[in-house]
Amino acid sequence: MMLALNEIRRGRGRFASIIAALSLIVFLVLTLAALADGLFFGATGAVRSTNATAYAFSPDAKGSLIRSSMTPEQVREVSSDPGVATASGVGVLLTAGTAPSGEYDVAVFGVQPDGAGVPTTLTDGRLPQPGENGTAAIDQELAYEGVAIGDSITVGTQSAEVVGVVRDSSYQLQPTVWTSLDTWRAMRNEVRPEFTGVTDDVNAVAIITDSGVTAEQVQSEVGDLTVLSAEATGLAIPGVEQQSSTLNSIIYTALAVAALVVALFFALVVLEKRELFAALKALGTSTRKLGAGVVLQAIIASAIGVVIGALASRGLGAIVPDEVPTLFRTETLITISIFTLVAGVVGAAFSLRRIARIDPATAIGGTL
Repeated sequence: MMLALNEIRRGRGRFASIIAALSLIVFLVLTLAALADGLFFGATGAVRSTNATAYAFSPDAKGSLIRSSMTPEQVREVSSDPGVATASGVGVLLTAGTAPSGEYDVAVFGVQPDGAGVPTTLTDGRLPQPGENGTAAIDQELAYEGVAIGDSITVGTQSAEVVGVVRDSSYQLQPTVWTSLDTWRAMRNEVRPEFTGVTDDVNAVAIITDSGVTAEQVQSEVGDLTVLSAEATGLAIPGVEQQSSTLNSIIYTALAVAALVVALFFALVVLEKRELFAALKALGTSTRKLGAGVVLQAIIASAIGVVIGALASRGLGAIVPDEVPTLFRTETLITISIFTLVAGVVGAAFSLRRIARIDPATAIGGTL
């Protein structure tokens, strides 16, 4: 260990270069991960943060809430299927809402207050009560924009009094308004006149399954309807899965580049220090000890790179405009840090074979 630390002190400039390269890679990876998390959580909160474990859609909707349309008969059909504990309709309207603090793009969700599909992330106030119309809970993003409990959200000429605030419930990067199905239909008919007179339809059916029952098992009981788990419903939102897979591919590629950078760096170090390593071997230092020193140096360089990269990315997060959907999560930081340390160790491990092949005779004039 002391040998590895002394080598770092003697070659501070050399190790500073690898630390700088790793810091830049970590900064890039964490920034991309924050963008990926911001897009994913901002698009899917309305289906992730409810008590529903699955959703049922019309056959042609491809798992999209806004493309689906369900009749009361279909809702009752799903409710009566084996394995379904609770099922109730969900309505979705993407529109503009007006509050005393301004006008906002919102996603209005109509739910049955004592049914499925109700938010579970209440942070202030309360949710609308069963049989109560004209009230709503709002997403925390609207609260940040100045909408407060007691204010009214107006869509067309229909208003709902804000009675609560929920977090992590946005839909397609728009803050949500959670109200009763009747209030949702009244708002929808105001801005979508083609639905005037339609009083009993919904977009989809939110489902709470019995313990141990999967969405696939419910699917087998509902005929031609489409049933997806809450997680799969989030991925079915247009663009979500494509965005996630694209950004994750870039992140994995960057981590692979980190391993490659470490591998090349320590390959050059071993090549440059082969006479020194040969002399140490001739003095009785084992290959295992020399290899452990190289791995330790890689861990130290990677750890410092992670710290610097993380601080830089959090600094960027503090100044990035609110309009940019970024989310810096501690869980993501821990995951990326672990992957970076593993990548550093894997990269350094490629040098171990070269160390093992160094002949101690080199120190007294032999050849490799």
